[in-house]
Amino acid sequence: MLSAFKRLAGKGDASSSATARPAHQSMPTTLQRKFAKGVQYNMKIIIKGDRNVGKTCLFHRLQGQKFVEEYLPTEEIQVASIQWNYKATDDVVKVEVWDVVDRGRRRRKMEGLKMDNGAQEAVIEEPALDAEFLDVYKGTNGVIIMMDITKSWTFDYVQRELPKIPEHIPVIVLANHCDMSHHRTVTSDKVTYFIDSFKGRMTQ
Repeated sequence: MLSAFKRLAGKGDASSSATARPAHQSMPTTLQRKFAKGVQYNMKIIIKGDRNVGKTCLFHRLQGQKFVEEYLPTEEIQVASIQWNYKATDDVVKVEVWDVVDRGRRRRKMEGLKMDNGAQEAVIEEPALDAEFLDVYKGTNGVIIMMDITKSWTFDYVQRELPKIPEHIPVIVLANHCDMSHHRTVTSDKVTYFIDSFKGRMTQ
């Protein structure tokens, strides 16, 4: 459990596999300098959605990084800090962005020393840094919940998860792959109808 918190703080085991994504991105020096001068506002935004809807691509683009075509499943929550710039103010707004994994892959770890060939090593499973381990909505100021218009089950995810988000948190439903409308399986009318009916239930 302790190691899961260490991974969130960016102190994970350096011997992780090459495909594993770090739990916390190192902050660029330019941002460190800006934030050192003082931060007027802190915000926390989380990105949720079913597997392979583009959460991590959005996570990278919000940091100003390039689009990555290759798909690598994210095994646990990733966190990065960015500065939000707004033309009407010079306030420094620090935004903590979370790329949320609902259920990560548990890490298997050998416990103790193997003293002889006949002895069996104890194998323990460390909890994954995911939404089952942490309350991702704690301290959250906004949620981006993503779906893929070419995969109907990703809209099922939105319908299932949206009611679980605390009522006081603003939510954006972001439909990805709109450039692939010829493969669309979820219509905009269907999404709009669900959101309107959901808002109606909230105000009753």
